[in-house]
Order: sequence, then structure tokens, then C-alpha cells
Amino acid sequence: MLEIFIELTDQLYWKGYAQQLAIDNPAAFQFELAEFINSYNS
Repeated sequence: MLEIFIELTDQLYWKGYAQQLAIDNPAAFQFELAEFINSYNS
């Protein structure tokens, strides 16, 4: 799921967005990842 999340966010924003978010704001990255996983597990 992590790889899919990274690929999706890179396509929505720009290549490297997910990695940059994880570095700059790890809490936001974890929140967005959790929301992504929850939306597909429902």
C-alpha cells in the first residue's frame, strides 16, 4: 500500500512529493497515508 500511495501522490502533485512530505512533515505524511489506507480498506 505504501508504494501505491507514493505513486499516487507523485502523480497528483509532482515526482518526489511523497518523499519530501515524509521528510518535511512526517506527521502529515503518516496522516495522509492512514487516510489513504482507510479509504481502500472500507
